[in-house]
Amino acid sequence: LDARRREVFGSIEYKLLQSDRIVTAHNCVPRDMVQLGKGRFLFGFNVQFGLKKEIELGDVFAIYQRDEATGSFKETELGGLNDKAFLLDFKRLYTVYEKSVFSKFTVAEGNLFMVFRIGANVGDIAAFKWAFTDGGIRFVNGRAETEYRRVGFPAAHGFRWLIPDRESYRYGDNPHVAIDDRVFVECVGGDLTIKVEDNTSSGEGIYAEPVEDKYQKVDDAEIQYAPVDHLIVLKIRPYKETAARCFIFNEKTQSVVRVDSISQSCVQLPEEHGLIFPDGCYLATGELKQFEARETGLVIERVIHAPNGEDSLYIFCNRETGEYVLMPYRLILRKIEERIACNGYSLFPDGNLLLFRAEHEAQKHHQIQLRQTPFHLPGHEPAGQREAFLHQVGNKDVVRCLAECSEVLALIHRPTPYA
Repeated sequence: LDARRREVFGSIEYKLLQSDRIVTAHNCVPRDMVQLGKGRFLFGFNVQFGLKKEIELGDVFAIYQRDEATGSFKETELGGLNDKAFLLDFKRLYTVYEKSVFSKFTVAEGNLFMVFRIGANVGDIAAFKWAFTDGGIRFVNGRAETEYRRVGFPAAHGFRWLIPDRESYRYGDNPHVAIDDRVFVECVGGDLTIKVEDNTSSGEGIYAEPVEDKYQKVDDAEIQYAPVDHLIVLKIRPYKETAARCFIFNEKTQSVVRVDSISQSCVQLPEEHGLIFPDGCYLATGELKQFEARETGLVIERVIHAPNGEDSLYIFCNRETGEYVLMPYRLILRKIEERIACNGYSLFPDGNLLLFRAEHEAQKHHQIQLRQTPFHLPGHEPAGQREAFLHQVGNKDVVRCLAECSEVLALIHRPTPYA
């Protein structure tokens, strides 16, 4: 059925199309990029000039035109960036805040925000707002910090953390805390234990690991939780420990896994498939997939759903370093296709993805990759067979059916199936 679906609706596979390099006028560390119309890209970077006192517009921004035939990039004029009001605000920024550095671009609600870091904390920012229509830009104002904080900082978690009330604390020989009366946790007796029975006469559970302070009481640990369908996400900080530990309890499989990256950010996968976090995902059927990751401090910034109903792109960002992690999830295969780390990205209307990676040291040559993806805009669908019966059913409905079949097959092959 899936093979027939691909014939009828067309199929776009993930693959690398081209690698190239762009050349900047100065040794710099690129921070972000945004597409300005067809084949034009605005790059933002930071340059260390030493004794140079006045920072020019070209020291921070450059516009490149991509040649579709060769895939090469050529620097062009800054054009619309040479707005008098913007230039005045730009120079004032570097005069008042001498250590200002460019941070990122954000496109939201029809506007382009240019964000600069002006202090020691990640929240110390200045934001310039541009009206953004079909790649054309028009300067609006240089005091858009409040609006940017509203649209540029989505919630790091797709659920609300709850705190157990006093009635949830059960005392006895082996006290514990009841979480929605579905699972029970405690950090007494030298270990963190997760139990499925509301039984204080026994300290045994389905999961346990040691804690640093074995003399703590049941009230001492900080506990938060979030029910997500038949999963319960737990965030527990034992007494006197600095870092919280995160767990996923699966009520159907009666199992627990530890995933500390959930404390950074975590949102739900489509169709109740499970959870995704900066270094992987956990499926509702009990499978955990984690990638080796050096990046930290990543929070969800954006989710893009492909028109085919099968693919979703989860984009995480480190607001401190400007690093991005892109993870495309496939509904039918129930897996993350790959984990892509980069320092800036842009999607073409046809779904092609342009991204670059920055080196740790400033340089003039910067690696660019062009990848094929299914995240195109409506009207750029691949050629298919519109007269076929499946086309009348609709791609999204067929994908949903196949995804449900895939889940049933996974359950059948489990050593211990569940309903």
